[in-house]
Amino acid sequence: MPLLGPDSITPGNGGAPRTGWQRLSDTFLRQPTQAPQEVPDFSRMSDTEKRSRIVTIDPAERKVGIIASILAAALALYFYFYPMVAKIPVVTTVKPKGTTCAPLVGVKDLQYVKSTNTCNGVYPASHFILPLVVSVVFAIAIYVTVRIRRRSPLAFALVMTGLAFGSLFVLVPYGLAGAWVMLRAWRTQKYGAPTARGRALEGWVPPPPRGSTRRPRSTGPSGSRRGKAAEPEKSTGRKPPTANKRYTPKAPPPAKSKKKVTPS
Repeated sequence: MPLLGPDSITPGNGGAPRTGWQRLSDTFLRQPTQAPQEVPDFSRMSDTEKRSRIVTIDPAERKVGIIASILAAALALYFYFYPMVAKIPVVTTVKPKGTTCAPLVGVKDLQYVKSTNTCNGVYPASHFILPLVVSVVFAIAIYVTVRIRRRSPLAFALVMTGLAFGSLFVLVPYGLAGAWVMLRAWRTQKYGAPTARGRALEGWVPPPPRGSTRRPRSTGPSGSRRGKAAEPEKSTGRKPPTANKRYTPKAPPPAKSKKKVTPS
């Protein structure tokens, strides 16, 4: 009888071995079970750890990224691979004139569809290859960004995937998902947690920008830094000028000019 390891048993399932689907679900979809999180001691956290807290995705964002990646791959197959293989007529660029459609080079079975007022036809396989490859690449890019656990690349991949399909119904949810990820990053940077609102967690101080060697210190009313004595002026090697001992009398005040009286 083969021995079952701890990873092969589902907790709360009577010790029964897990199925393949349960393992995949635990790996890619389910959020890892964690103990109730307490507010970390930010005073012991370095600036590097704080930056990592800001840029790293959490389990909720990981779950959204995995679902978005799978959905993007499914949409790519539905929009491009299925019509290419099944040779289903799709909307073309030809505008109908009344109820007739002008022929289009490379497109077969061009016909007018009254319900949509469009000219539908069967495109060759070469028409679908490029958008199919681009859509699948962006779906894989979302999964890769989830694996590297970075918020900015994940948000960028989500928005670009929505743009790749060229459909408003795909762009809106993917764009909102990317904005949601960046909003959580901003909240973490400002308040210390992606779910915090309006008030920072106790002890949270945002890390300084990368490249800065020290944090700016507050200054007093006179402009000098607090807690630091005024530094003495550096000597330039020249002696200060001495007072001149020669006495110079004050100049007398200018004489007032007398008005000349003219005889009447």
